[in-house]
Amino acid sequence: MKTDLYTKIILTIIAIALTVNLFKASITPAMAESKKYVTLPVNPDGSINVNINKTTSPMEVKLTDVDRNAFFIYQQYR
Repeated sequence: MKTDLYTKIILTIIAIALTVNLFKASITPAMAESKKYVTLPVNPDGSINVNINKTTSPMEVKLTDVDRNAFFIYQQYR
């Protein structure tokens, strides 16, 4: 008997929560993010061709300073 009462209470709470969620979604519209993404062509070896314009001084590039997590997605699908 206690199990039946417990089940009814839990199902009632779930039903109320779903109903509130339904009305909440209809009142406040979903907003899309304004981020824009660009696809880049990738060379067969995984590198990307880069052309830097409007530079007045030489740029020093140290690959030891690159965060290891920057290449996580590339390694994941490789």
